[in-house]
Amino acid sequence: MTTTHTSLDLTRLENVRHSGDITTARCPACAEGNGDRKGKHLIIYPNGKFGCAAMQKDTEHRRRIFALAGIVGEREHDPEQERQRRQQRATERREAQARQCLLATIQEKRKKIIARHPWEPADVWENSPQRIDCDLVEFDPRHFLATLFPQDALVWAGDVRHSGTRHADHWRTVAEWQYAPSEEIGPFTTPAVWKPGTCSRTAANVHAAPYAVLDFDGFDGCKPEKPDEIEKHRLDSLAMVRWLREGLHWQLAAIVWTGSKSIHAWFHTPPPAVLQSLRNTAAALGIDAGLIGRPEHPCRLPGQRHQKTGGMSRVLWLKEPKQCE
Repeated sequence: MTTTHTSLDLTRLENVRHSGDITTARCPACAEGNGDRKGKHLIIYPNGKFGCAAMQKDTEHRRRIFALAGIVGEREHDPEQERQRRQQRATERREAQARQCLLATIQEKRKKIIARHPWEPADVWENSPQRIDCDLVEFDPRHFLATLFPQDALVWAGDVRHSGTRHADHWRTVAEWQYAPSEEIGPFTTPAVWKPGTCSRTAANVHAAPYAVLDFDGFDGCKPEKPDEIEKHRLDSLAMVRWLREGLHWQLAAIVWTGSKSIHAWFHTPPPAVLQSLRNTAAALGIDAGLIGRPEHPCRLPGQRHQKTGGMSRVLWLKEPKQCE
């Protein structure tokens, strides 16, 4: 949160809703990258505080919100400050134009990337370091965790609501999860290794983020609905994963089909600057920007039935087990 003497101009915001004294809206900073499409990240309190629920600790993100929708209060005229503000606005316009140009370029090249890097599901299976044609690899969440993390790594597994002191047993070592009953593990995990004693799934409790999970949920913000659209989306997403792996040399760890419309690609975490660049271009690449750089965010484990579709999540590609590296 941040405090200002004034707050935000509601007329410059989208999807403004009021619930008692609290106002929510689409975060304008997220919207620049086609994020927060549901329009609920921005929270404004009666005392003038505001923040983005998706980027709670990002000071630059909050500053960008205010730059896009803030009400500038009356102040003494300061020529030097005015000059600096004009320079800042000019810089922001140039950066916004550069982002738009980059997005347009990626959208233009995306079709070529997909055409040049086709990856049929059968070829994905055949290319997987671990053979997928067995239930242990394709559907077992314990084997999935043991492949990606060391046995002594503290990892979380559970439903999205399982966070807080009452749910401390959802943090266990990988070795402990191997003996957990099926009903206790899943349907989600995270790409994070957690600090000892953690009982709250927040970014502050993340010890390490060995993986970045890319959620391919729809190109240009358009989610597939019909069966033929879903199948095309899956093929296009796999092509993008292959391009990231072979063209940009990202180190792939796993691919999971969620049982619904999207796939999750687990990559070994690249440098922060690379993640930021990906976040800026995520929409054009068909990736949910809200998941990038957020290791505390839940991701579906294999062998879990999707509540909406009834489909079973499963592994499509999996690296060699961690202990064998």
